[in-house]
Amino acid sequence: MLERFKSKLSRRSNSSSRPVNSSSSIRAPEPLPEKLGLIPLFPGEGQPDVSAPRTYPVDIIAIHGLNGDAYSTWTHFPEGEGEGKLWLRDILPGSLPGCRVYTYGYPSKVFSDSFAGVHESARLLLAHIRDIQDDPAIGQRPIIFVCHSLGGIVCKQALVIAHEDDNLYGLVLKSVIGVVFLGTPHGGSGVADIVSVFATIVNTFTVTASAGIRHRTARTDLLDHIRSDSKALYSLVLAARNRLAKLSVVSFFENYPIAPLSSLIVDQKSATLGIPNEEVIPLNEDHRTICRFSGETTSYKLVANALKRIASVTAEQNSVLQRSETHSSSRSLSEAERACVRLLYSSTFTDEDEDLNRSKPPTPTPGTCQWIRTHNAFVSWLERSSNALLWLTGHPGCGKTILSFALAQYFRESWAGKKSHNVLFHFCDSTHGKQTDARIVLISLILQIINRRHSMIRYVRRVFEMQGQSMTRSFSALWGIFLQIVRDPRAGSFYVILDALDECEKSSCRQLLESISGMLADSQHSAQSSTIVKFLITSRPFFHRLYASANQILRPQISIDEGQAGYVADLHNFIEQRVEELSLNRRYPNDVKEYLLNALRAKADQSFLWIHVVLVSLEESLMTSVRDIQTLIGSIPDKLADTYTQYLATIPSGHQDHAAQFLKLLLASSRPLHLNEINIAFTINASHATNEDVTRDTQSSMDFTIQGVLGPLARVSEYHVSLIHQSLKEFLLDAGKIPGSFCATRLVNMEDSALQMASACMEYICLDDFSVDLFSPVTPSSKSTFSYSDLQAELLVGGFSEDFWDDEAHYLTSDTLFREPDELNPEICNSINSKYGFYSYASLHWAEHFALCEGSASDRLKEMAKTLLNVESGYCRNWLQFHRTQSTDLVDNLTSQHAIVLAAYFNLHRTLQDLLDSCDATESVKNRGLYWASRLGHDQVVTVLLVAGANPNSQEIERQTAVTTASEHGNLSCISALVGDKRTNISGRGRHGRSALSFASGNGHIDIVTELLSRDCSNADDTDASGFTPFLWAVGGGHRSIVSALARHPNVNINHRDKTGRTAVSWAAGDGMVDILKDLLRLRGIDVNIKDKGGKSPLSWAAGNGCTDTVEVLLRNRAVDIASVDKDKRSAISWACGGGHHDALIKLLDRARWGVDTEDIDGWTPLAWGIQKETPKTVEALISTGSVQIERRDRSGRTALSWAVAYGHMPVVKTLLQAGADPGARDDYGRTPLSIARQLGRDDLVGELQKHIVEDIDK
Repeated sequence: MLERFKSKLSRRSNSSSRPVNSSSSIRAPEPLPEKLGLIPLFPGEGQPDVSAPRTYPVDIIAIHGLNGDAYSTWTHFPEGEGEGKLWLRDILPGSLPGCRVYTYGYPSKVFSDSFAGVHESARLLLAHIRDIQDDPAIGQRPIIFVCHSLGGIVCKQALVIAHEDDNLYGLVLKSVIGVVFLGTPHGGSGVADIVSVFATIVNTFTVTASAGIRHRTARTDLLDHIRSDSKALYSLVLAARNRLAKLSVVSFFENYPIAPLSSLIVDQKSATLGIPNEEVIPLNEDHRTICRFSGETTSYKLVANALKRIASVTAEQNSVLQRSETHSSSRSLSEAERACVRLLYSSTFTDEDEDLNRSKPPTPTPGTCQWIRTHNAFVSWLERSSNALLWLTGHPGCGKTILSFALAQYFRESWAGKKSHNVLFHFCDSTHGKQTDARIVLISLILQIINRRHSMIRYVRRVFEMQGQSMTRSFSALWGIFLQIVRDPRAGSFYVILDALDECEKSSCRQLLESISGMLADSQHSAQSSTIVKFLITSRPFFHRLYASANQILRPQISIDEGQAGYVADLHNFIEQRVEELSLNRRYPNDVKEYLLNALRAKADQSFLWIHVVLVSLEESLMTSVRDIQTLIGSIPDKLADTYTQYLATIPSGHQDHAAQFLKLLLASSRPLHLNEINIAFTINASHATNEDVTRDTQSSMDFTIQGVLGPLARVSEYHVSLIHQSLKEFLLDAGKIPGSFCATRLVNMEDSALQMASACMEYICLDDFSVDLFSPVTPSSKSTFSYSDLQAELLVGGFSEDFWDDEAHYLTSDTLFREPDELNPEICNSINSKYGFYSYASLHWAEHFALCEGSASDRLKEMAKTLLNVESGYCRNWLQFHRTQSTDLVDNLTSQHAIVLAAYFNLHRTLQDLLDSCDATESVKNRGLYWASRLGHDQVVTVLLVAGANPNSQEIERQTAVTTASEHGNLSCISALVGDKRTNISGRGRHGRSALSFASGNGHIDIVTELLSRDCSNADDTDASGFTPFLWAVGGGHRSIVSALARHPNVNINHRDKTGRTAVSWAAGDGMVDILKDLLRLRGIDVNIKDKGGKSPLSWAAGNGCTDTVEVLLRNRAVDIASVDKDKRSAISWACGGGHHDALIKLLDRARWGVDTEDIDGWTPLAWGIQKETPKTVEALISTGSVQIERRDRSGRTALSWAVAYGHMPVVKTLLQAGADPGARDDYGRTPLSIARQLGRDDLVGELQKHIVEDIDK
């Protein structure tokens, strides 16, 4: 096929190289004075508007695709002589009387000299639209975009920019009501992948060059922009889908290929977004003719009718759509929400196997763990009608985890049918190398909540929009999210079980307990809130005493293993069932079975873990007589520590080294290891060159080997292995410090354990198997192995006929550029995982292990580390690509970075120093390394780089400096190192013009705020690009301690207005931040009535967003102006009705009824706003005041009932009819509610209306 294609291209290029006008009488409409910018097509000079009974007052804006222009893309040229038909101007106005039509031209030619890319073209489009809307002679109208091919990408980018720069383009965004896509490649193409696209171009060049066409270098910046920044493109795809979620979207796709291709350029899958409100329609056109119509053809009618449907919605609901609220906190963005979930998940599990491999608590023995349900303290905690906490304590191995897991199961089963009850469970497992952080605890709880209640993601999204990825590093931000969720009346009640909290990292755990205590102490919240939060915590006794001794709220306790009859009964039950199983397996006679039962029952004061260890020993024992059993049980010490010592002593001398190896690997591992993984890690050494060599030396039965060497000290289950208990880890680390201890424990410490694991990982990923680049791109659909770089090199030498590109018929498979360049990487990773069992763990974790043992590493290992940081080697490129593909927290492509940058990123400060000493690194390399070290909290690396001359003020990714990114991510130690350097500009600006103080304030890092204010107070009230000060950011983040600290600062203006005119009070009120609002209202000099630029007061913001609690707080303040109206003459009551917020409306009506029936600038009353939402309670509340005129007409003569019928809201219609609304009222066009219901095909509404008409006649 390709040869036929090249032949046809050659013939076409020979003929198309001549100027069009010299050989054809077909010409475009004249004159064409301008092809760039937003150009009005209709009505133009001498073009009167089309008169018709029904008009469509909308703006149609057409955006062409790659290599098109503002005219030719939309012009159909007939086969014979004659003028082309520009259907947007010549045909469309007749189908949509009253519309205005614009065409937008941007530099899209392949040979254009312009440097403007998609982003620049999209921003310029917004600027043009804004200028038109600001012109009083033209004015603002609803907008419908019509986009061909790449024009759809420009449109989506424009919507994203408008959302991000709401202060600049908010009105433009509000105006957009729909988009019609014509062959837009949203999701790639089935024609070919990106390699074959470039191969096609190269082959075409070869043909055209031989045909004598002049050589020119094709401009590829539009394509390169898309190819080189796949992360940015992916973000655009996600964000744009969300911008389109509430618009009317119609996507057309072609049914015919462009000759000589045999497949579609943009097929249905590529041309559709897959969003709920999208209408998908095929056209019997190809990719070129899908946007060119000769007249009112069948295809044209389908497109015109789609536009008419969108415009019809506007004709019915014009003012509602134009003035609908776009406050970011109330948007529902499904893809953005998924992005938030991915961020939370990736922050919890750095390894994709970590969640799957995480230890699960064993299933409770049937009949156990039930005694606690009747315990007085538990019953009191459970039945309490307010927030409460109960602390379960027990010594190591007493079964706390099994009990807490059993309670979680019990709650879930008991409340299976009650969605109002939420059961959350988190196990703070630190058996492995990583210690649980309280932030991980909160992320786990939040993920469980939003998995059950998707709507709660809005609280995560709001913080994410403010803080980005750094929110997962801020305890304050995460606690704020959790607090907002559990205070949401729609969320229900929460039962939060935190198991083994004593294994949580100390400082963050203290924060968590203090936050829980503060929440429980907030009696006012507990009394007012309709939600209840119950906490159940388990830990060892000393941990409870540490916190509860000085805090009465944390004192309620049940000691599981001290004097609890139910606990002893459970232990007996456990013994009986396990002995029964053992007796059956070993065929014990009754006397042996009875002796064993009695012997273990006599030890009922011991723990479940001790009993388990004894039973495992019995299972492994070859001797089974009563005397043998008696001897074995008698030899096991009563205390766990002595038990561990006893088992270590029984390890044969020939296996002591093996035991030490196993113990180190298990101690160091970041997650439970697969048997295959520990087998390889145990086996590999410097003598192995290939994976085959390693496999040949691995143990054939690893589970048998581990159990044989470690006995009951290791737990092997479901092909994974781990230490039997957290207490064993603590014992081993302590035992290694004791002189004369066993060989198996003498060298066991965290550094030696990390060295053992790092050596295994590094030896493995430096095997010869990984010396070549496994991720080198190939063409999956053919045997060709072109690489991206080879094809690019060929492209840059060649020249294409400019005329070849001028016809969009040859915009062939460039839509595949919208696929991720790394699309194949996950498949490659899966292939590597299946073939090389230890590669996933080794590549994802080698650096973290090596960072802990650099000082004790051998010279060989140090050199190996340098090799793994050298991107010129295949070893490095492979593990980096694997790491990049499996991890979601990388925003920079590390596969192209210098070794110094990689060493800084992965916290290898000694290796970094060696690299700095051995090479002459540029300042830019040091600066990038300093950025990453500051962002990730590697303070030793920061110090090394500052000494080496890195510039702390260099702006790196997103214009962030070292100090701004360290502040954003809460790295106090890095801040201390940076501000200690005299060169550091503490007031320097980063992303969006924000300072270090701004980031620290917004993300809740009070210690950094204190540090920065102590160093420099001059920038305490500096504004960023959005006009936000650190004080406003602190308010927005809900950080009360920072708000208080900044409010006391003499340079801080607590009434500062941002660029939209909003104040701290406005933001706190509008976002429902009750505690922050209360704090603000206590400040001397605070102004509670400052309006934004639209005249909207804090009270109106709170009412419009349905924040009942903040409405109530404001209404209690005598200084609040209840009668305040904005520039559109809307009051707080109007805004509450417009959002359908019944509870907020009731609060307002209870205080005052001013404005309950007042018209706004468009003639809309609160009732008119209220009926657009299907909230009959809101409508009923308004009517019950007795001050509302139900039959009031708007400017088109329509009543509230007429609009309610048009919206299709049956409950609202019933409410209005019951209140006496007239079902026969006619509007200015003679329509009645009944006729509108019939027109909509709503038989249910027709029946309801007719019933009331009959009743009226009877009366």
